[in-house]
Order: sequence, then structure tokens, then C-alpha cells
Amino acid sequence: MIVGSGLVARAFAPLFADDARTVIFASGVSNSSETDPAAFARERAMLAQYLAGDITRLVYFGSCNVVNPLQDSPYFRHKRAMEALVAAHPAGIVLRLPQVVGHTRNPNTLTNFLRDRILAGDPLTVWTRACRNLIDIDDVVRIAAQLLSGAGPVPKVASIASPWSLPMTEIVGLFESVLGRRAQIIAVDRGEEMLIDTALAERTARDIGLDFGPDYPLRVIHKYYGQPHES
Repeated sequence: MIVGSGLVARAFAPLFADDARTVIFASGVSNSSETDPAAFARERAMLAQYLAGDITRLVYFGSCNVVNPLQDSPYFRHKRAMEALVAAHPAGIVLRLPQVVGHTRNPNTLTNFLRDRILAGDPLTVWTRACRNLIDIDDVVRIAAQLLSGAGPVPKVASIASPWSLPMTEIVGLFESVLGRRAQIIAVDRGEEMLIDTALAERTARDIGLDFGPDYPLRVIHKYYGQPHES
């Protein structure tokens, strides 16, 4: 069963839409800038409803950034609370994700935002000490499917991310290369590293033949943004 209709929900639908054993909860607050308590309350109520049902397994998508104590916005406080709610349930599994890249018209995703600013020639404020981790939505599904296949024990909380958490300046540089445009950067000396335990994701990637080589971030950006006018 799939709950949601966005990028993650659509990607998981072919494998799990007809799986009565598994609830893929891919609905709720997705914008990290959200501050409306009503939006958080809606997600909590919906999640609690499914957890109270007759389920075998519920997969909730958390954020790799919840482990960063400096991330204390309403959004991240909400994500920590939802992760704790799911992890405390016998059927709950939390899969933490970084910046997922795929075909979506949502202008609020990091990669769509970068593309749009660069192509428009608009000023782009870049925190020079901030890092982000990009992963292809197709690879998220492949790794998650392997983890949920029953081939081994599934941790209550796991991160699905690539080994490459890059400075934002480097990510912008990759976009410049793919788009063939220079970004109008306003550099700000702010931000922090992105600390993600990727050991399980890397092992699973090797098991399924997924290449997380050093050029992985470039390959992901090129796959989805190599033709700038497609979203």
C-alpha cells in the first residue's frame, strides 16, 4: 500500500502498491521550510491512523539531517518526533533520506531550485561550509527493496544515502558543468558538514551491483538535468 502521491510515492508504487503486508508512508510535510503547526498535525494524525491499523510493516521516510543538533527548526523537530513514533511501533521502519533527485516539478527541491536559479541567471546564495548528499530516487528504491526483501534483518532506523556528502560549492559547480552556465554566486561563510552513516547503504549497493563511485553525484545530476528544459 502506498500513502502519498509525490516523487517517493510514485517511485515505490510499482513494487509496493499491491503489497498488503507493507505500508509505504510517503505523505505529509516535505518542505523543510514549513512552519505551520497545522501541517505537522495533519501528518501526525494520518501516521497515527495507519500505525493503529492492522499492519505488518510501515515504512516512514525520515531525514538524514535529524542527527544534526544544529537543525532545530520546526520541521526537524517534527521529523524527529515522527521518527520516534514509528520506531517505537513493532511494525515501524524508518528510512532516512538525504536530498533525493528525480523527475518532479516541485520547485522547492534543492536540485530544481539550483537549476532554476542558474538557468535564470538569478543570484544564488551559497553557504560555503554547508554539505549536501544527493541520491537518485531509483537507487533509493533499489536499496530499500533489497533491505525490505527479507534477505536479512532490517534495522528499525537506517539511512539510504550515497557516500558523497559534498560542499554546496562543489554541487553548484557540477550543475554549472551539466547546464553549461555559470552561477551568479553570493558566497556566505555558513553551514556545517552532513554526517551520515552510509555503511549499510554502501554494503547493500555492492550486493545489488549499484555503482557508488566518485562520479556518482555528477551522474545523478546529468541524468535528470542534462537537458535543462526538462523537469
